[in-house]
Amino acid sequence: MNMRAIFKVFGAGATAKGPLRASLIGGGLLLFAGGCTSLPKDYPKTVTTALKSTPSTGISGILEREAKRHPGKSGFGVIPNNREAFTNRVALARFAEKTLDVQYFIWSADTIGQMLGEQIIEAADRGVRVRFLLDDINFKKRDSAVAAISAHPNIEVRIFNPAQHRSIRGLEFAANFSRLNKRMHNKIMVMDNACAIIGGRNIADEYFGLGEKQNNRDLDIVVVGPIVREVSITFDEFWNSAGAVPIELLVKQEYRIEDFRKQVATMRGNLQPERYPFPLESDLKTLRSQVGKIAKGFVWADGRVLHDSIKTMKGEDGESVKGSLSAEIAKAKRELFIESAYFVVIDDEIELTRNLTSRGVKVRALTNSLASNNVIAAQAGHSKNREALVDAGMDLYELRPDAESVMSQVAPQGKDCVTTLHTKALVIDDRHAFVGSFNLDPRSADINSEIGLLVDSPVFAQKVRSFLNEGIESENSYHVTKDENGKLQWKTIVEGQEQTWSVDPEVGSATRFKAGFIELLPIQDQL
Repeated sequence: MNMRAIFKVFGAGATAKGPLRASLIGGGLLLFAGGCTSLPKDYPKTVTTALKSTPSTGISGILEREAKRHPGKSGFGVIPNNREAFTNRVALARFAEKTLDVQYFIWSADTIGQMLGEQIIEAADRGVRVRFLLDDINFKKRDSAVAAISAHPNIEVRIFNPAQHRSIRGLEFAANFSRLNKRMHNKIMVMDNACAIIGGRNIADEYFGLGEKQNNRDLDIVVVGPIVREVSITFDEFWNSAGAVPIELLVKQEYRIEDFRKQVATMRGNLQPERYPFPLESDLKTLRSQVGKIAKGFVWADGRVLHDSIKTMKGEDGESVKGSLSAEIAKAKRELFIESAYFVVIDDEIELTRNLTSRGVKVRALTNSLASNNVIAAQAGHSKNREALVDAGMDLYELRPDAESVMSQVAPQGKDCVTTLHTKALVIDDRHAFVGSFNLDPRSADINSEIGLLVDSPVFAQKVRSFLNEGIESENSYHVTKDENGKLQWKTIVEGQEQTWSVDPEVGSATRFKAGFIELLPIQDQL
C-alpha cells in the first residue's frame, strides 16, 4: 500500500465511512505504539545469483550467437501491443532451459496472472530454477496460496518489504509509514540470463487487454546481449537484500509438495483460458520457428540500465533513475517527447521545462486525463501544476477514456472499459529512448525503486517515437492549451467534429470536486 493506494482504500474522506476509518487508523497507531513493526533481521535465506553463463543450446543459444555477431552491443525490440507483450512473456517461460528471474510490483490472481503462472510452473517442472521477487502491495489474503507454490523444489518466492501483521496491514502501514511507504516498482522478467523483458506492464488482465472495467496503454521492450547481465545484477541486488523476505517466513505453517499440488489443481480449476481470445499456441509456434529471424531484427546498439539501488531506497547515496534521467533530459537540444502515466511535476521541473523551451527545445508530454486516470490523487497532483507547464511552453496532451489505440486491442469482455495510460517512456533528440517503470512524479523519483533502459540509437528511438506519436492522435487524446482568455481548454475530434471543453472533459462535478479537494492537501511529494 502507498499514498495512492490510501486514496483508493480510504476514499479521501469523501464518504460517510471516513470518520470511522480515521478512528480505526488512530486506534491502530495506539495499538502499534511501542511495538515492533520492523522486519526480522536474522532468518535463514540462501544467497543466489543469476546464471553465470548462458546456455549454448535452444532459444537462448540462438540469441547468444546472434549477440556475438554484434560485439559490445545489445539487441533491443519494442513491444507496443498487448498480444505480443503477453506472448513474449509466455515464450520466456516456455523456452527457458536453466533459469527464470521474475520481479514485479503487481502480479494478480486473474486470467493473465494464472495463465503466465502456469507456464512458469511448467518450466519449474522441467527443472528450471525460478526466483519470484514480488512487492507486498498486492498480497492481501494470498500468502498461503503463494507459500504453497513456493513449496515446489525449483521455485522460490520472496516478498519485498512486507508488512509483518498480515491481517491488519492497513493499520501497520499507518503506524510504520516510513518503511512500508517504500515500494519495489520494478517490472522485469529474465530467461537464462540471455533475454529480458522490461517496461511498464504489471502482470494483470488490464495490462494485456483483458480487463472488464479498465485497460491500459503501455509499452515494454525485449532485450538480448550484454545488457541482460546488467539487468540480472540489479535483480540479484534486490533478491539478496534484507528487504526480500522468503514467503515461508510470513505464514504460520510449513507447506510441502502436497500443498503445492493442491494449489496448482485449484488454480487450474479456476482458470478460464477462453477469456484470452488469441491463439497462444499458434503464436508460440511461430515465435519458435522464427526466432533466428527475430534475433536478426533487433536494433543492436549501446544501452544503459538505469535503476535505483537498495542504498538509494534507504536514503543513502547510490544509483538512481531520477539522477541519471534528469541529467539526460537537461542535455536535450531539439526535442523531448514524454509519455508518463502519472505526471506530477514540482517547481524545479517546471523551471527545467521553461529553460528547455526558451532555447528552442520542443517539449511534448502525454499523460492521463481526469477521465482516464485510475488514481484520482495522482491526477490531482498533475492538475496542480498543469497550467504552469503549458505556460512554460510544454505541448501537453491527456489520454481520452475511450482511446482507440487501447480499445482496438481489448478482448470482448472489455468493450465497455475505460482506457488508462500506464506507459513510462521518453525520447530525447530522436536518438536516446528510455522505457521502464519510472513515472515522472515524486513517488518514482524519491520513494519507490524503479528500473528502465536508456538506449542510444536513432533507429530504436524512432520506433519508440512512433508509439508516442500514436498516443497524441485525436482519437486517443485531448490537446490541452489555452483559449483567448488565457484559460485552459481541452480539444479533440469526435466523429469528425472538433469538440472543446473548458473543464476536465467526460467527468462529473463530483469527480472534479474530489480532485480539487485533493489538490489542496500537502501531499505532492507522496504522489
